[in-house]
Amino acid sequence: MRRRLILAGSAIAALVGLGGLALVIMMFWFEREEQPAYVWQVVARSAAFLPDGRLAIANDRQTMIVSFPDYQTLRELPAGGYVASSPDGSVLAIAVRGTVKLFDPDSGSLIGQLDCWPPGEHTYPMHLGFSPDGSILAVAESHHSRGPEVQLWDVSRQSQIGTIRFDDPAISIVQALAFTPTGHVVVSTHSEGVWFVDVAQQAVIRKIQSWPSSHIAVSPDSSRLSLSEFTLVRTFDTRTWQVVHEQRFTQARPMLDTWMSRLKSMPVAISPDGNWLATPNREEPSDSFSLFEPGPPRQTIALRRLADGQRVKVLSGSPIRLHALLFSPDSQWLIDVGLSEIRVWRVAK
Repeated sequence: MRRRLILAGSAIAALVGLGGLALVIMMFWFEREEQPAYVWQVVARSAAFLPDGRLAIANDRQTMIVSFPDYQTLRELPAGGYVASSPDGSVLAIAVRGTVKLFDPDSGSLIGQLDCWPPGEHTYPMHLGFSPDGSILAVAESHHSRGPEVQLWDVSRQSQIGTIRFDDPAISIVQALAFTPTGHVVVSTHSEGVWFVDVAQQAVIRKIQSWPSSHIAVSPDSSRLSLSEFTLVRTFDTRTWQVVHEQRFTQARPMLDTWMSRLKSMPVAISPDGNWLATPNREEPSDSFSLFEPGPPRQTIALRRLADGQRVKVLSGSPIRLHALLFSPDSQWLIDVGLSEIRVWRVAK
């Protein structure tokens, strides 16, 4: 009889222990997430803020310029794809299938066209970056036929002034690029790493890391550089090239941890005032539904202090995965661009 009581007590304790463990797991899974101030149901391939706070949203066929954050359509441009604004807001570049069209965002008029490569049949990601003074546009396309090539264009003359190629057979395509405020181009490739390229010399001057990065963010004073991959976001001090902080994500599918899996979307963004870093809060979920959360799976967002990487807020995130994270020019708002909607958060209340 005593043995039965002991066994029964042990079973109850085990159940209580399992229940406590389940409660801890549930609390971890359902961590407090801040809901967006606005949710816009819109299909967007890319988006970019103009310096005056207007937002350009591009789908496959057209680009809308809307007021922010009240989302009133101000102008529609007859071109879609991948969009970037010049630093002074005088030129809006829209790229697709090897061609970049230049628009005046105020009048809506087409002011130029850059024929970078022969047009392809399919849409591949294109990457655009204006120099700090707006005079040069760097262009790349993640298309195998383009190879690891970045073209540099004189915006006012609409003429190509240089081409940067990486003569390494292991490098396939360019994955991301960005100008730093000092005028260098940061180039990321799929398989072999991330480099600094000197624009004036049109030469590679530094290899930052030996593995790929899907997104790049540079602080306004150039002192911090954040790079992302499948399960990791690293932030460097550009004076010493030491890692000042990093965020590692649980790898739920170790069999997929190859260089191809690291191309998955893990966007990062640094606010214009240099105070905030936005990153995924956990790795990109699978497309399957989960018993732990209602609706489609979401990739939640972490708002962190750039100085130390400390997480301040968890934001609910877009369904399934993120395409891009963008701070407004005044650093007061953060948006994430998802598959079928754009979510908007106020950074500080």
